[in-house]
Amino acid sequence: MNNQVSIYIPAYNAESTIREVIDSILNQSYKFDEIILVNDGSTDNTVEICRKLISKYKQVRMIELARNFGEHNAVMAGLNHCRGNMAVIMDDDFQNPPSEIQILVDEISTGKCDVVYGEYIKKQHHWFRNLGSLLNGFVAKFALGKPRTLYLSSFKILNRFVINEIINYILLFSIIIFYGFQTTFFLNPLKNQFNNIYCK
Repeated sequence: MNNQVSIYIPAYNAESTIREVIDSILNQSYKFDEIILVNDGSTDNTVEICRKLISKYKQVRMIELARNFGEHNAVMAGLNHCRGNMAVIMDDDFQNPPSEIQILVDEISTGKCDVVYGEYIKKQHHWFRNLGSLLNGFVAKFALGKPRTLYLSSFKILNRFVINEIINYILLFSIIIFYGFQTTFFLNPLKNQFNNIYCK
């Protein structure tokens, strides 16, 4: 099995964090094959910093969007350029600890799941983003029958089958990603952000 892992990071006005995030990812013991930064219409120095990271690391690439399209569309743009057999999706601001990526990789590599999520013990996002997540979950629950215990997190890993299905689907992947796929939550109380495992 090809275990090539791609990492996708939507970046919006992330000049204060993106360099440290990439350095931390590439300092892990696991060697990731590619990191794609999707600049989602940043108005600060994010693009310049990303270009320096591309010069520094051969694994790093960047997609520049014409304007701010939002996180989900930025991720979709990245997935359409995915070379790996697995794709990790994570935030640009250390909400998702790079040290936890290996746990997602290990779990999905068992072949028992199509998607593995990391669930926050405490979310530290802006209230507006949390409101959007709440509405997203509400729609998924009542329109598509999402299980109440299934948590849709921005920190996840997908296998190649799911990647292909998502890029061929016309709806927001955050709503349909659970639908028909085997899903695992990673919850580990010994780690710093996540605390359990859920299988569907």
